[in-house]
Amino acid sequence: MRLFVIVLSILAAAFAASSENLMRRSLHQLETTPPVCEDAVDFIVCADPQPAHFLGTPQVFLDMIEEWNVLRPDFVVCAGDMIMGGPANEVGPMWDEFVGRIETLDAPFFPVAGNHDVMDETEVYRIYEERIAPLYYTFTRGPVQCIIMNTEEPGDPDNFSPEQNDWLRAALAASDAKHIFVFLHVPFFASNWERDWQPTAEILDGYPVRAVFAGHLHHYRDHGVIDGIRYVVAGSAGGGMGTPEEEGGFFCYLAVKVRGESVAWSVMRPGAVLPADVVTEKKVARLRELRGILTGDAVMLPLESPMDGETKITLSNPFESPLRAELKWAVPMHWQVVPEQLAFHVAPGESASQIAHITSQGPARFPVPTLEGVVDNPETGKPLALSLPLDMVPCLAVPHAPDNMTLDGDLSEWGAAPPICLNYGVNCDPSDVDDIKAAARLMWNEQHLYVAVEVEDNEFYQPYYGDVVWMADSVELWLEHSNWSFSLTEKGPQVFLHDRPDKHIDAITEAVTLAVRREGNRILYEAAYPAEELPQILLKAGNTIRFSLLVNDLDVNGPLEERHWVEATPGAGAHFKCPMIAVTLEK
Repeated sequence: MRLFVIVLSILAAAFAASSENLMRRSLHQLETTPPVCEDAVDFIVCADPQPAHFLGTPQVFLDMIEEWNVLRPDFVVCAGDMIMGGPANEVGPMWDEFVGRIETLDAPFFPVAGNHDVMDETEVYRIYEERIAPLYYTFTRGPVQCIIMNTEEPGDPDNFSPEQNDWLRAALAASDAKHIFVFLHVPFFASNWERDWQPTAEILDGYPVRAVFAGHLHHYRDHGVIDGIRYVVAGSAGGGMGTPEEEGGFFCYLAVKVRGESVAWSVMRPGAVLPADVVTEKKVARLRELRGILTGDAVMLPLESPMDGETKITLSNPFESPLRAELKWAVPMHWQVVPEQLAFHVAPGESASQIAHITSQGPARFPVPTLEGVVDNPETGKPLALSLPLDMVPCLAVPHAPDNMTLDGDLSEWGAAPPICLNYGVNCDPSDVDDIKAAARLMWNEQHLYVAVEVEDNEFYQPYYGDVVWMADSVELWLEHSNWSFSLTEKGPQVFLHDRPDKHIDAITEAVTLAVRREGNRILYEAAYPAEELPQILLKAGNTIRFSLLVNDLDVNGPLEERHWVEATPGAGAHFKCPMIAVTLEK
């Protein structure tokens, strides 16, 4: 058996100092355990066993460890996000707990750095390298080589840094493995291939790379074979998810078997074995296409106004046989729908439409009426569930900012901007204004989009900074396909950029100016988003953008010790999967 580790030279000192880290102990265990067969390797791939809070390893991950001890693989690779993460003074107990749990695993365990495991802070990186593993490294077992890469490099790379790509070239050139597997946290291949993955794909070309495994998205998805390499998102081993089960939203791990020239794996839900193609990108695309056969017109309503009008519902038939459906409205309180049932009979390749009259008692608020039912799917022989919430879009016009805009936490310039009250609550009653009450305002000019948030909170608590400020008192907002959080931290006002459609980024940003003022129980935030930070938005009179926002609250002294929040639209915390407010820019 030939076994070696290649580590980037600049990490050599840190690696030597951390000879007893988790990866090094696993490597020693692998070296001293002879393989059962020279051309057979069994290994496990998992991802994202992170807890929902700072401590508390998910039970499903503990169940997986018990199963792995029965399966007795050669090794386990985890594609990142093993802890919740945070600043350097917080992560020590998290790693204590996680490593303690891994000590119950009989097999060697090789970690991949995830965005919750490291952050843009030198000390957090040092702790990870000292206690857990180098940020990128490689090891072999018999005919298999595993290459661990780091998607969480400091700075703002659109792809791996030149230094890491050079290291990858050297690792591949030195390899004589029959089967190479690449592991990373963020699936660069799944979003913008040309920008985020093409340079790496070119480096891998010509080598026996069988698969690239990633995590981060908390669902299982087989992206198929591209240029001879299989691309897979490994699913969640405990981290929460918002993906439907049929689209890969279930807890699982992968059991990979290498036998001579053959490579295969099964998707293992705790207690169940599933084929590798149980959820493929192609299947998910077709499922979403079929769910889209039921459509309804968008209903644009001024924010907090009542509804009294009609909406057209259309059912399309993509099949070669007639489609029949009896659909019924699920009607929440304070809403009325006439008629409550709609019957459709649609010929192959045709569409049919019906009209429903919908009214609200008082302001039209969520939850909205939802049309539901089941139709036969001749492609699978299984029923296809259809669900269509009323496409209600709250609308708001926001004014042009005055010339004397100053970011100082003083909202005296905001008189013309209508307030957006945060009327929806998660883990709290939004009518309990003694606990938390919040409203937001927007203004704009050609250079900036301005956001003001006024919060009344009986207890301000924010001990964190960086990518976990959302775990305590903070603001999260969504503008089209971008997502930020900001708060008043021990390091001062801080803005963290989570998502932007034009690049992979997950870091503190100084591009957005933030001012915060505290006046007793009032916290006032003013933020200015430069136009160049909003490449998907054109700041021009008459344009409309989609927006939502929430305010997090963590009260360690009560009335609720659990993090809770109020939000402008329900489900805002689901990240882009919620209703959003259509904001029109007025001159």
